[in-house]
Amino acid sequence: MNTKSNIKVDEFVKEYVALMTGKTADLNRFVAEASGLDPEGMLAALSHPDLGRLGIQLMADFMAPTGSLYFDAIYGAFYGQREIRQWLVPTMAEIEFIDFVPTEKPVIFDEEDGVSTVDEWQMFANLGDEKIPLSRGVSVRRYRDGWITWACDVYDTGSFRQPPPVESGLEPAPLPPFPTVEWPINMQTASTLVRETDFEADARTFHITDSVYHDPIFGEFHGREAIRDWLCDIMPRVGDVEFAPIGPRLDNGSVMVQEWVQMAIQPDGARVPITRGTSVRRSVDGWVVYAADYLDTAPLSDPAVQAASLAAGSSITTDDILRYRTT
Repeated sequence: MNTKSNIKVDEFVKEYVALMTGKTADLNRFVAEASGLDPEGMLAALSHPDLGRLGIQLMADFMAPTGSLYFDAIYGAFYGQREIRQWLVPTMAEIEFIDFVPTEKPVIFDEEDGVSTVDEWQMFANLGDEKIPLSRGVSVRRYRDGWITWACDVYDTGSFRQPPPVESGLEPAPLPPFPTVEWPINMQTASTLVRETDFEADARTFHITDSVYHDPIFGEFHGREAIRDWLCDIMPRVGDVEFAPIGPRLDNGSVMVQEWVQMAIQPDGARVPITRGTSVRRSVDGWVVYAADYLDTAPLSDPAVQAASLAAGSSITTDDILRYRTT
């Protein structure tokens, strides 16, 4: 960002802080005019050090008045600025003890009709002097005509839904069931069945030593050999599975992002949604050095999803998962 833009963002944040500090959050607040910041400026404003917790209200202000979507892996989808604000502001106020720490620098993608951004982060719970690492996550946002029209936060909610140890004395979090959303999927552009993928060839795209693959189910793998061994062992056994894309494939030559819904193909040809995810790959000098698949494992415990996976031919067992998680 150039100096002029920096000044504009600094002035915007200064005025916003002066306007909002000390006031009770107004859940009926409605912003009908765009802020005047470009997508890069909006991204910088949301992460400005002077903003603090007012960033939640500003995020709601930036959402398009109508037609916008905010998806959260725990709470589901909310539509339009009013509905998003009335969920986002009070919900985030309840988890002020959680920090969202970036794991990678944000990436900005220029598109024909606007801009999209991707942020990767990890949650940490601040409990006294202790910082407890929680789920890793990714946020994809689309910016159109001065507004954010799409914001999707994908992360694993499985650990949040597990009851705490009895000795902790803590009450289980009152979370809603995992959300189901009718995503705008174009099945004509869906990826091929997983069983048709050449995983040996895929593994060869990774750097021999300086590569890492993050998977919320199986763990973390370093180097081409470990990535290949895992891919070629596990992925051919997931059965007839299809990754149906949600929105465009973002690719600037060094970072690729794709949002998707994993579908289990049934013997009669029906497709059953398994889970919602977002994949990120980063490349250097033509080699993939980083891959992360962000998805929610909570739906995988649903009996209907498990039955659909078995019907699709999955042969992966708990022992398979534990074998990788403990190595």
